[in-house]
Amino acid sequence: MNGINKKRKTPIRPLNYIGMMRVTLTGLLLAIGTTVMLQVAMFFQDWGRYNQTTDFTKALGESIKFMLAPRAWFSVFICFVFFVLIYAILNRFFMTIAIYLITVIVVFVAEYMKVKARNEPIMFSDMSEATAVGGLTGMIDRQLLIGAVSLGLIILIIAVLLEYLVHKQKLGRLNNFFSQLKFKNKWFRLVMLVVTMGSLSISFVVNADHNQAWLQKFGYQRVVYSSGDDSLWNGPIATFMANISTVIMREPHDYSAKEMQRIEKKYGNTAQQINETRQSKAAGQTVAYILSESLANPNDIKGFQYKGDNVSKNLEAVKQQATVSGKMLSSGYGGGTANIEYMTLAGFPLATYAPEMTVPYVQLVPFAHTVPNIAQVFDKKEVLHPFVGSLYNRKEAYKKMGINHFYTTDNKDDTYPKKYLGGASENAYPTDDNAFKYLENKILKSTDKKSQFIQLMTMQNHMPYYQGEYPNNQYQMTKPVVSGNTKTQIESYLAGVHQSDLALEKLIKHVDNSKRPITLVFYGDHWPGIFTFVDPQIQAKEAHETDYFIYQNDAAKKREQLQSNLKRPYASPSDFPALTLDAMNVKVSPFYALQTQVSEQLPAFANYTRGKFVDEQGHTIQTKQLTSKQKRLLADFKLVQYDLSDGQHYLSNKFTKTMK
Repeated sequence: MNGINKKRKTPIRPLNYIGMMRVTLTGLLLAIGTTVMLQVAMFFQDWGRYNQTTDFTKALGESIKFMLAPRAWFSVFICFVFFVLIYAILNRFFMTIAIYLITVIVVFVAEYMKVKARNEPIMFSDMSEATAVGGLTGMIDRQLLIGAVSLGLIILIIAVLLEYLVHKQKLGRLNNFFSQLKFKNKWFRLVMLVVTMGSLSISFVVNADHNQAWLQKFGYQRVVYSSGDDSLWNGPIATFMANISTVIMREPHDYSAKEMQRIEKKYGNTAQQINETRQSKAAGQTVAYILSESLANPNDIKGFQYKGDNVSKNLEAVKQQATVSGKMLSSGYGGGTANIEYMTLAGFPLATYAPEMTVPYVQLVPFAHTVPNIAQVFDKKEVLHPFVGSLYNRKEAYKKMGINHFYTTDNKDDTYPKKYLGGASENAYPTDDNAFKYLENKILKSTDKKSQFIQLMTMQNHMPYYQGEYPNNQYQMTKPVVSGNTKTQIESYLAGVHQSDLALEKLIKHVDNSKRPITLVFYGDHWPGIFTFVDPQIQAKEAHETDYFIYQNDAAKKREQLQSNLKRPYASPSDFPALTLDAMNVKVSPFYALQTQVSEQLPAFANYTRGKFVDEQGHTIQTKQLTSKQKRLLADFKLVQYDLSDGQHYLSNKFTKTMK
């Protein structure tokens, strides 16, 4: 009787044909749903590119239309293979679904927030930011983050509960159904692991050209001028995979040891000619690079009006008194700070690298044979940043570039002092006024004959911009008519820019009172991504113009016997090293002799696109419109850039040896 009364357990059956079809159907449905939702993250935006919209229904409709394109099914394929890989590893149906969905939630939030901030998708180079989670979460919409974490926990709890019920066979008639959804043949499971891992690793193991060929089989068409448009057209997964295999720079057709010897001799002679008129040395002087985060001049935006004091009054006045000033052509919009910073230090424009090379600090600097940069001209080299220093691989990049100290909030050896970290309100980023005080402190401590280079990267005007960030904010946006979050963000941004402008006025006064020769190189790195009524593609030049100036106090002017003919109304960030050395009237190496000629004879690189320049009158011109002399200079410049960045290093150390 005991044997009769015992409950009969349903035997666990292997993963048979029916079970495989069920798992396959589940994976396909999830993969299609994932592709649609990730495309929603691209379309549910207010940038206005390719039918982007803030109407969720319309965004969903555009995402479903995207599924009709053959290229959409590359994303479905990758998602499906990823699902099968998790299943082959875990061999648990509900846990596989849970891990897959949690991953999708994380990716969706990351994609949505990055596109919202910059109109750029997640790129492979962004993976270096995984170690800087603390710094990144402060930039994410907290409600969205809390919602995503909560949803992930709910999914995980449900999955664990269902797995328990399946294991204990507590699901009645469903026990048999779910018992078939398991691998029992270890060899078949191993084959699935190998096949799925191999499929996902293709883009990681082949070179960039083969990777492009692989993607093109699915209909992928690279949009070279914008990763944001690339993801809208091809899907964010395809854009991500397309940028895994890095090409730093494609080899120029005439690159050879003989050609590089010619260039070394040519610009060695050019350096000698330039140095005949250069009288000064860097000893005893200070150069301070100031990267003013997200600083654009709202007064330059066509059709934009506001109530309140002129937010850029002092900036505009300083530009009139500066040694050289104008508009800088940024490569970024709403982000890309480290890329602009790299250009200002190394003197190489992003536009002449390969499209796959998106973050030099991550993809180039750690592997380059040498990284000549403006800081190497000076004895003492420091970087100040009132934030975490782990973003963009800066710590390792600075070491390679010869920076002595990098002061950040998370650096135990070189900690950014707390007394300079105060914000305009409790949770706001440190003010520029406090950042400038720390910069002044560093300069005042330098009383010896050693030359000094300091780079300050501010944080006050970094996103997000929110109501209450600046108490008693008097600024009101009047035109164009916008509402809701856009209006709130812009008005908060105006208050921040105004506070930065007041801080700049004080900084200039203190610099003028110093007896030490000081040269300030000041620039806004990019626009904030909040002026949604400006299309950064249609109005590309205007949306990538920020203010810059090189200002020298009387001690520097007297020391350098200042040249009055220095001008660059439109400048690329890569022009800054040559312009700085020219303003200081110091001798140059052949490397900087070449960069000097580029800044004097070529129009400014339009780094937001490729193959275009902006002349002194603000006209956009193409490479083919350059003179034959300019084309030869450009070709020499690209050869040097390739040799130092990714070539055979034919140039000798004398070519880049600094002249202190």
